Amino acid sequence: MIKQAREIAIRVHADQTDKLNIPYLAHVEDVSKRVSHLGENYQVVGLLHDAVEDVSPDQQKSLIIEIQKLFDNEIFYAIECMTKREPPRFEKREDYFQEYLPRLVNSEIAKQVKIADSSHNLSKAHLIEDPDKQAKLRNKYIRVLDFLGVDGKSCERPLIYKDGSWVEK
Repeated sequence: MIKQAREIAIRVHADQTDKLNIPYLAHVEDVSKRVSHLGENYQVVGLLHDAVEDVSPDQQKSLIIEIQKLFDNEIFYAIECMTKREPPRFEKREDYFQEYLPRLVNSEIAKQVKIADSSHNLSKAHLIEDPDKQAKLRNKYIRVLDFLGVDGKSCERPLIYKDGSWVEK
């Protein structure tokens, strides 16, 4: 199951980089690792949490069908909860704090993966050179983590990218 999820993640994210120009695949691998103690379903969702959003609109439907066929309903539902509803797949973009996060917490897997995702993003915010952008992102991730029921500030553990993966500084 994890092997299949990793293959999809590689296919989707292979050529993508994050805001720091670091391979995006390292992000989903780190998120998956952060929830590995919770079980395989969590790891799979960690690997695929951004997959639907990160393919082109014309590939979204086939990717959703592939995920639905390969994985059980709990995994599929968690990925659906994690996927932001935006055009063109949806009529309008949902509000992040008023619609997206309240919908996401309907799945315990999605909630735990979002905590791992936001903790990862918060922990690499120190690498953003623009102080205003860094502060804005740091505040957003702390707010997300607080919304999800954890102390956002305590989730920041500065990361560096080393030898192909994220590690604590």
